[in-house]
Amino acid sequence: MEPVDKAPAPAAKSPRGFPRGAATIGIIILISSISLLSSGCSNLRSFTLQGNVQLDTESGGPTTKGIRDDKFSLARTQSFGFFNDISNDNWKILQNMVAQHWNHKFPERPLTHHPTWRGAGQSGQLHIPAWYQTNFEPNFSCQFEKRIGATGEVSRGNGDGPKWICDPHRIKRLAAERKAQDPNHPGCVVYSIGSAGDFSFEKGMEEELGPGTCEYHIFDMGDFEEKMKLQNISRAHFHRWGLDTQGEENTQPGAEFYGLKDTVKLLGHEHLDVIDVFKIDCEKCEWRIYRDWLLSGLPSLQQIQVEIHSGNIGKMHQAEKHDHDISPEIPFFEFLEEAGYVRFHKEPNIQYNDGSCEEYAFLKLDKEFFAARKKILAERNITRVDI
Repeated sequence: MEPVDKAPAPAAKSPRGFPRGAATIGIIILISSISLLSSGCSNLRSFTLQGNVQLDTESGGPTTKGIRDDKFSLARTQSFGFFNDISNDNWKILQNMVAQHWNHKFPERPLTHHPTWRGAGQSGQLHIPAWYQTNFEPNFSCQFEKRIGATGEVSRGNGDGPKWICDPHRIKRLAAERKAQDPNHPGCVVYSIGSAGDFSFEKGMEEELGPGTCEYHIFDMGDFEEKMKLQNISRAHFHRWGLDTQGEENTQPGAEFYGLKDTVKLLGHEHLDVIDVFKIDCEKCEWRIYRDWLLSGLPSLQQIQVEIHSGNIGKMHQAEKHDHDISPEIPFFEFLEEAGYVRFHKEPNIQYNDGSCEEYAFLKLDKEFFAARKKILAERNITRVDI
C-alpha cells in the first residue's frame, strides 16, 4: 500500500484563534498606528488651536510657536494662523511682491506733490490727492477681500461707511477655533472708533460672519446708543467716549477721552491676544494716537481699517518730536510697515471731498515675512533729499 499524503499541519494559532503570523503583522500595524497618532497629536492640536496664539514679547505680535510644518506652514506661521490654505510657493510670491514694492514714485523726494514741502525739484501739483496718487499703494493681496457694509437696505456694501476686510471667512474660522478651545472666549472682537451714528459696517459684519460670531465695541462722542440698538446687532456695545493719546493710566468712569490702553482695560480685554478688526475714523485724531495702537501689553491688531484725513493738522503733528518729516504721512506708513503691517487696500474718499481723505486697510504679519524686503531696501540705499 502506498503511503497516503498527509495534510499540512495547521498553523499555530494565537490565544485568540488567529494565525500567529497574522497576529504578529497586526501587532506591527497597531504599533505603527499608535506611533503615527502619537507623533501627530501635537500637529493636530496646533492646527486646531492656531487661532488662539499668544503674544510675543519681542515682536509685539502673536507668537508662531507650535504651528505645524507642512506645505502651508509658511503662510500659517507668518500670518499667525490667519492664512491656513496658501501654499508655500504662493506665499513666497506674495513675499516677493512686498519685497520688490516701491513705496514712492520719487524715492529720493517722496514729498513731491505734498503742499508742505517747497524744496528744489517740487512739482507744480501741490495738493494731497496728487501726493497719494504717487505714494504708498497697496503692496499685498487678499484673495477674498470684501467691502463690508450692511447687505440689506442700508448700503449693500456701497457708499461711504463700508470697509475693506481681508478674507472675512478666515475671521469666522478663527472665532470658531477660539470658542472651541475656550467657551468663554468672545471668539472675534471688533473695535469701531467713530461711527457718527452709521452702523452699516457692524451690521454688515454680522450679516457676513453670522450672529454671535463677533463682539462689537463701538466708540463715539455722540449719543447714538439707541440708534445702535435699532440695528439689532447681537453682542454690540456702545461706548460714549473718544480715543486720545495714552498718558498716565485713567480708568475712572465718565471721562470724555481715554487712551487705547485704558480702553482695553476698561473693557476687560487685557487677556486677549488679538483684536480682529480695528476700524477707526476719528477726524484727524489718527495722527496723534497711531503710535499707541502698538503699545506693549495691548492685544495685537490683526487688521486695521483707517480713514486718513488731510488738511492743516498743525499741533497734532508738531507734538510728534521724534518725527523728522514736516508732514505726518510718511512716518505713519513707515511705522506700521516696520511693525509688520502690509497694505492690502487703498480707496480715496471722493464722495465728500476731493480725494484728500484715504481709506487704508492693513494686515499684521510676522516680521520674518519682511526679511527679503529689508535686504532689498538695504541694497537700494536710497538717500532722501527733501528733509
